[in-house]
Amino acid sequence: MREYTIIGITGSTGAGKSSITQYAKSIGCYIIDADLTARKILEKGSVCLSCLSAAFGNDIVNSDGTLDRKLLAKKAFSSRENTDKLNSITHPFIFAETVKTIDSIRSIKKDAVIILDAPTLFESRIDVICDYVTAVICPESIRRERIIKRDNLSEADADIRLKAQKDDSFYTERSDFVLNGAEKTEKLHMQLNDIILKITKHREVNEC
Repeated sequence: MREYTIIGITGSTGAGKSSITQYAKSIGCYIIDADLTARKILEKGSVCLSCLSAAFGNDIVNSDGTLDRKLLAKKAFSSRENTDKLNSITHPFIFAETVKTIDSIRSIKKDAVIILDAPTLFESRIDVICDYVTAVICPESIRRERIIKRDNLSEADADIRLKAQKDDSFYTERSDFVLNGAEKTEKLHMQLNDIILKITKHREVNEC
């Protein structure tokens, strides 16, 4: 059994994953943020950006060669078909970059607890490298309010993005643990502590 542990955190946009991973970082976990990884693979001049441009149109690339993220999001989340197209292009790049980051963390701490925050954990098949998966769910009304504030979206754009999301059952049926992102912060932190403790004890028993 490998010494390090990878816990996948997934769920719909606005469910509260970032708040949970921020707390995990504060208690010593290593965090891999799939959204930040996605930004890295879509830097100016990247192969992934060229692929997206071919699929969604040259207008998603600004005059300086950078990605127009708002326009891409508008196009990609306009339908489930377009969302799937976006994912089919970006996921292989994200997977490869994630594996590189894991190797880098392992070189620092062999028995690290790594939290992989990935909204499309299952769709990208990154769940295959996770030891455990935790789903974060939250009522759509709360998620809608959060993403409007977080991403400075109009109500119409927020509704388009939410419509492209999977149902809660998609995440809960495939996960080992479930957290309710609508709970108070303190309760969520306690629940995450319990999950990590259960995982740690389970690994210790298996190693005996």
